[in-house]
Amino acid sequence: MKIDLSGKVAVITGAAGNGLGRADAFALGQAGCKIAALDVVDLTETISFLTANNVEAKAYHCDVSDVESVTLVMESIVKDFGTVNIVINNASILSTVGFFNDIPVEKWNRDIHVNLIGSANVTRAAWPHLIKNEWGRVIFLSSVAGLRGGAGQTSYAATKAGVIGLAKSLALEGARKNITANVIAPGVIETESAVTFIRADMLDRMKKAVPMRRLGKPEDIANTITFLCSEQANYITGQVFEVDGGGGLFVF
Repeated sequence: MKIDLSGKVAVITGAAGNGLGRADAFALGQAGCKIAALDVVDLTETISFLTANNVEAKAYHCDVSDVESVTLVMESIVKDFGTVNIVINNASILSTVGFFNDIPVEKWNRDIHVNLIGSANVTRAAWPHLIKNEWGRVIFLSSVAGLRGGAGQTSYAATKAGVIGLAKSLALEGARKNITANVIAPGVIETESAVTFIRADMLDRMKKAVPMRRLGKPEDIANTITFLCSEQANYITGQVFEVDGGGGLFVF
């Protein structure tokens, strides 16, 4: 099955680094999308990687938790590319790991403002363009922690549960304009940040908890996203897709 998204403009947050955002950008770019890559850190490597693989892409410095920053960046994207068709809400942080009563309020607030409010900010800024086009795809990156919770990850899990409610509501609001909104809930994905953040013994325990006996790859998520952005998925909306190798648990 060949997926053709030629001419579509995809906004991808959290696109810096060699993780999910870059993999999403590459997969959608290979399907024909023009890529607007957003992040708060330098995107030079991401853009170089994409252009070297014949993907039309442009970088935008953006703090998704800042409404003004998001609004200005979306205006720039529309000026540069003409419109917006696809929004991938990938930007996410896990400020700290610790039991509920030990997590500082500022850490809670930071997770909420980036993971949940940030996703809403970007989608809100893009929404009028999707409505105007009468076609759109919005993907939210949640987590299995948003479905089942995660000991030591209460702030993160709460925000990831929140984006599910946001996506399901937007699916209802966008349905008559051919706008779909879906959620990917990954298990543990083997990115540079995960390997750095999680102790080696924990990673080993996580792998053993996954029926497939491996952690996910960024491409596992990117391929699912690309399908959900395609015409083949035009009757799928308001759904949560667990991409977790069969149901691994968080072990802390």
